[in-house]
Amino acid sequence: MNSISLRAGKFQCSGAASPAAIVVMIMLSWSGQAKAIPIWIDLGPSPSLTSHTSAPFDGLDGISLAGQTLSINVRFTNNEFARLFTVTSRSFISLLTVQTNRSGRVGFLDGTGFLLDQQGNALTAPEDLGRASDNHGSMHVGLFPFSSGELNTPVDFFGIHFDLILPDHPLVTITGGDFGLISDPGHVFGIGPGVPPDIVPDAGSTLLLLGISVTGLVAIKR
Repeated sequence: MNSISLRAGKFQCSGAASPAAIVVMIMLSWSGQAKAIPIWIDLGPSPSLTSHTSAPFDGLDGISLAGQTLSINVRFTNNEFARLFTVTSRSFISLLTVQTNRSGRVGFLDGTGFLLDQQGNALTAPEDLGRASDNHGSMHVGLFPFSSGELNTPVDFFGIHFDLILPDHPLVTITGGDFGLISDPGHVFGIGPGVPPDIVPDAGSTLLLLGISVTGLVAIKR
């Protein structure tokens, strides 16, 4: 993949929202989730502490790029969740990559996203997605859940809702996808269940012991 930089987007609204406006936003959010395409992702072994995990998916294969809006619910298999600790980097990103049958640059995805709790409800307001594309027909969007300042750690999320706006290239179709969770090295997040309640910064020896403990738990599970 070419060098890619993603800019953290931010969802903004001006003025205080009226109760009626809040109700409309909630209804629109539920409507989008109800018709969303389900994408199931295996985060890998649990419990574990990591700064990167990714998995391919094919749930969007065959869809043509016609400038349409596409709603996606990424959910985790095996009742797993991701836990963002106090030590987790504030540059933590959920990265969604869409591959196409085009050999060159195809344009950009756009849209918003938010984390989901165990019941599929939004944990924060929708955030604008960072976006990028490369010279191999792939497009990338990233959700930076800490960018709004609304998210307090530790927090668990069980999936992510994306509302994507596809570029308008009707002859181009989606051929694959990849989903990843990425944090700065050393600023781990957890894949649960079974992970520690929290990990705080400046506790290197504690982090090491927790890592050894989690490794033991994984060995026992296997």
